[in-house]
Amino acid sequence: MLEVIVALTITGFVLGGLFALAGGSKQLAWKSEQSLQSAIEARAQINFALLEDDYGSVEAILVNNSYQIRSTDLLITPLRKTQPSIYSLQTYETINEETDEVIHGNRWVRFTLPR
Repeated sequence: MLEVIVALTITGFVLGGLFALAGGSKQLAWKSEQSLQSAIEARAQINFALLEDDYGSVEAILVNNSYQIRSTDLLITPLRKTQPSIYSLQTYETINEETDEVIHGNRWVRFTLPR
């Protein structure tokens, strides 16, 4: 009888450890999926910010409105000995106010007149 009780106790410990491991891996998978989803949303907003600028129009097709794109300053044009260009670099910020996440980046903008 004592051997049966010891065998059931050992089996209980093993099964308890397996259930804890399975539950932990499921939680880890859900957290990983949420992290991947937020990274995909941020990447989509960054791609949209690279296409959209104040001088051109791009149709907004994104359904997630948690990120806002804000244009900031134009970068300083370097001294050069070539002709003026209609392109310049501009900084922008992609802001998620829910998570206080701010992503900074640079994008090319096109002007109607050379600078």
